[in-house]
Amino acid sequence: MNTALPYHAGVAVPVFSLRSEDSCGIGEFLDLKKLADWCVLTGLKLIQILPINDTTTDGGWGDSYPYKSISTKALHPIYLNLEKVGLLKDANDRKRFEELKKELNAKEFVDYPAVFETKMWYLKKVYGQKRGKKREFYEFLQEHCDKQLSEAVAYLHERGIMLKGDLPIGVSRDSDDVKKQPHLFNLDMETGAPPDGFAPQGQNWGFPTYNWTAMEADGFKWWKDRVEWFKKYFDALRIDHILGFFRIWEIPKGSPDASYGHYSPEDPRTWEIEGRKRLSQIFDLPSTSFRLERSGMEKSHSITGDSSTSLRYARNDGLLICGEDLGMVAPCVPGVMRELGILSLEVQRMPKQGGRPFSDPRENPYLSVDTTGTHDMPTIRGWWEQDRDLSARFYRELLHHTDGAPYFCEPYVCQEIIEQHFRSSSRWVIIPIQDYIAMDGDFRWDRTWDEQINDPSNPNHKWKYRMHQSLEALIGNKKLIKIMKDLKKCSSR
Repeated sequence: MNTALPYHAGVAVPVFSLRSEDSCGIGEFLDLKKLADWCVLTGLKLIQILPINDTTTDGGWGDSYPYKSISTKALHPIYLNLEKVGLLKDANDRKRFEELKKELNAKEFVDYPAVFETKMWYLKKVYGQKRGKKREFYEFLQEHCDKQLSEAVAYLHERGIMLKGDLPIGVSRDSDDVKKQPHLFNLDMETGAPPDGFAPQGQNWGFPTYNWTAMEADGFKWWKDRVEWFKKYFDALRIDHILGFFRIWEIPKGSPDASYGHYSPEDPRTWEIEGRKRLSQIFDLPSTSFRLERSGMEKSHSITGDSSTSLRYARNDGLLICGEDLGMVAPCVPGVMRELGILSLEVQRMPKQGGRPFSDPRENPYLSVDTTGTHDMPTIRGWWEQDRDLSARFYRELLHHTDGAPYFCEPYVCQEIIEQHFRSSSRWVIIPIQDYIAMDGDFRWDRTWDEQINDPSNPNHKWKYRMHQSLEALIGNKKLIKIMKDLKKCSSR
C-alpha cells in the first residue's frame, strides 16, 4: 500500500437480505439506516447493494431476480416499510397484519411470494383509506418508495456513508422501457454469457439485446436518462457485466441453451472502439470532474502514485463509476477502463493473471475494488469447503501457515483472509457481510451453504438469502466491532 494515497473499506449486502425488528419478512429501504449505524461503529465508509428496481410481473419467485427490472426508473415497493406508509384503521386488518408479520419475520429466508402478497394487501388497504385519491395506486407506491429511500440516503450521508448501486446490463422483455421504445432493443435475441466454469452450457438471462445503432442515433439518451436516475440515490455505481458495452453474448430467442449464442458485434476488431465510445459518452467520462468523495469532502483532489502517471476516478457529476469485469473479458477491456478511470473489480479466487489459482491482493491496481467474493459465488467458508486441496494450498502459500489447514474455515482463518484484503493495494475493499460475520465463531450461522446469494448455474434459482442475524444484534456485537476496528486500524483504511 502507498500510504500517501487514501484507502477505504465497505460492506456488500442486498437490501432484501437485511433483517431487522422493524421490517416484514424482507429487508427494507429504511433498514439501511441501521446498517449505516453499524458501519460508523466499525469504520466502514460504503454500503454496496444489488439492484432495487421494480421487477414485478406476477409476484412469484421469478420476480425475486433483482436484475430483471420492469422499469429503469421505478423502485421496488417490496422494500417499503408498511407502517411508515400508513396505519390500518380496521382492527381485524391490524390483527391479521401482526400475525402475518410475525410469521414472515420468523422465517430463515425471504419467502418472496408470501412477502409480496402481504405487502400488496396492506398497501392497497392503506391506499383505499385515502380520501380524494389524486394518484393511481402505482404512483402512490413510487412516491413512498422515493420518500423512504431518500430518507435512508440522507441518513447515510449524515453519517458519512456512501451508497453504491448496481446498474444491470439488461432490462426485462416485459419492461416499460421495451414497451415504450421497442426500436432500441433486438426482440428476437436474448442476452447471456458463453459457457464457462460457472455454467457449462452458458447463461441465458432472458433480456433482449440492445440495438446500439438506434441508441447511438439519439446520443444514447435512454442510457443517459438511466444514469441521471441513479444519481438521485447513489454515490457510486457498479456497472454490471461491463463487457456488454464492448460486445455481448447474443442468443437467438427460443434456443435450447446459451451455448447456441454468438458474440455481437462478431468482429473483435470493433470491440474496443465500441466500448470506449459507449462508456465515455453514456457516463460522460472524458469531461467529468474527478473527486475522491462526495459526503463531506468537496475539495477536488489530484492523485499521483509512485510513477508520474496521474490516477483519476471516473466520476459522472459526483457518481463514482466501477465496472464488473470478471470472467472471459476481451483483452481490450482493461485498457479502456484504465483510460476512462473506471475502477476494476478484483476477486482473489478469480485471478486475472493466467495460470494462478488465486491472486495476491497487494498486487491489485490502485484504481480497483477488491473483494473476497460476489453474490454469484460461495462465501469464504463455502469456497474453503469446495476444494480442500486448493484451500490447503491457499493456507500455506497466501496465509503462510506451516501446519495443516483446518477442515472448516475457522474464524481466525476468516479474519486472516479479510486482514489480507484490507492490506490490498486497491482503493476500495468491499467485503460481503457474510464474510465479515464469519470472523465471529459465536455469531456466525452454522449453515454455510445457505449464505450464498445466487447460483449462476441454476436458471430457476430463488433469490431468498436473508441474514441469520438481525441488524440490532449486529450493532450490539462488541466483539465483532472490535475485530473490525482493529483490522481497519492496522491496515490504515
